[in-house]
Amino acid sequence: MPAWMGATAGVVVIVAIWWIASLVLFQDSHAIPTPPSVIALFFDGSVWQSTWNNVSGTIASAGTGYLWGNLLAIVLAAVVMLIPPLEELVNQIAIVTYCLPTVAIGPIIIIVAGRDAPDAASVALAALGCFFTTVVGALLGLRAAPRTSLDVIRAYGGSKFTALRKVQLIAALPNLLNALKIAAPAAFLGAVLAEYLGSGGESSLGKALTAAQFNADAPRLWYLALISGAIAGIAYFVIGLIGRIITPWSSGQAAPGGA
Repeated sequence: MPAWMGATAGVVVIVAIWWIASLVLFQDSHAIPTPPSVIALFFDGSVWQSTWNNVSGTIASAGTGYLWGNLLAIVLAAVVMLIPPLEELVNQIAIVTYCLPTVAIGPIIIIVAGRDAPDAASVALAALGCFFTTVVGALLGLRAAPRTSLDVIRAYGGSKFTALRKVQLIAALPNLLNALKIAAPAAFLGAVLAEYLGSGGESSLGKALTAAQFNADAPRLWYLALISGAIAGIAYFVIGLIGRIITPWSSGQAAPGGA
């Protein structure tokens, strides 16, 4: 069976379960809206306009956090290769950031940042969401460099930095890009969570979710949840596609234009 048929069947099953649940469960509160009531919002022009106004700010904050979180993770992983005694310190930092409860740290960052930096918490939680994954992926990838290639660099008098630049970074690309793929939705959802806790301006996806929840608008709340999941899924797919293009050898594909 082709992959698209399996995916389509999965979507049909999920929608069917959703529809049955909306008709059977929570009939008095209408907490589970019917699929048509949610899908109708996707074809409402005014809803789309307000959604875009909210989503654009969230994507900007998530993208900034994704950039800084991954950049710091890659730099620290590279530093570990150059100065091995720092590995324990970097691992401790990564574990601490992973174990920090974002629901608890978010309000603290919002208070510390104040009104002068309303998006600071969104950027920070987006960076925290991807930092651990990228550190681990980068370290695994850098250590996957062929030992013979590293020996050749050393035999010709090359430094650790030369080995890092010419061998280890290239060998790390598949693992690193896989980590970046996983980090993309994590960064977006981290930004949404920060906005839900009070970060960001008046126009943000988190604020829209809060408003829909406050007004008990179940169709809009489910619609915004689907939008959030779709954006996170698209980010995952795009980074994965870029990874397949940059490192075709990791998936057994031929390089573009190759023989």
